Amino acid sequence: MAAGAILGGLLGGPFGALFGASIGSNMGAKSALGRARQEEMDRLGVTQDMLDSAKECGVLLERSNEGLRAVRDSLQTQQSFARRLDRDASELYERAKVAMAESNEEEARKLLMLRQRDQDKLKQVLIQCAEEKKRLEAMESNIKAIESRAMEVDSLLRRTVGAKAILDTAASSSDVGLSLSTADPLLQKFRDLGID
Repeated sequence: MAAGAILGGLLGGPFGALFGASIGSNMGAKSALGRARQEEMDRLGVTQDMLDSAKECGVLLERSNEGLRAVRDSLQTQQSFARRLDRDASELYERAKVAMAESNEEEARKLLMLRQRDQDKLKQVLIQCAEEKKRLEAMESNIKAIESRAMEVDSLLRRTVGAKAILDTAASSSDVGLSLSTADPLLQKFRDLGID
């Protein structure tokens, strides 16, 4: 259902709302609501292939957004860890300076070794941050591509619905005896009188 809501929201408008609701629901004939939705899709000229394509876009978009959130959270966690390691390393260095000032070389050396350990960890975390940033950029690019594909599907659906509406309107007007003459009525009157 969430994929339909995402795609329906992306597409917007009343058709987007109808379309979004239909993607996430069971289109089977088990329920009256399902039959009504199916009839509405048939009336609009929307095929199952179109729905499948739109559903695929919606699912991909939903999964990509979930992945994007996970990568962002991971990056923020890594950045927080890096800041903490940097603070700890600075604090250990200050403590080592105090120990040296107090002529406690053993304590100063121990603190400097701890600082070196934190700095080594910090380097690894910064490498991981850079990798997460690359993943984040790649995912954002993928989401833009999926959104573009969803807009293409939306455009196809809208053109299909428009074309079906034109066909239905033309069929309805001929059923009630309305026709649009392609000939000029004045010229037709002359032809009827035998004057060409």
